[in-house]
Amino acid sequence: MEIQNLLVAALTHLVKFQSTQCPTARRRALMMFEALAEKQGIDTNIQMLCYEANELLAT
Repeated sequence: MEIQNLLVAALTHLVKFQSTQCPTARRRALMMFEALAEKQGIDTNIQMLCYEANELLAT
């Protein structure tokens, strides 16, 4: 459940950032995706998507 909550939060902040360009939403999305990418026991496909999302948000 924790992974699902982090994923929903990350996606929510990502959508908010994309629609408003809010820097706080961008930072929060980065933090959530980073936390997911570093989470133990997470599916490798989700982990790779989180790394990609962070790369896109960081540029």
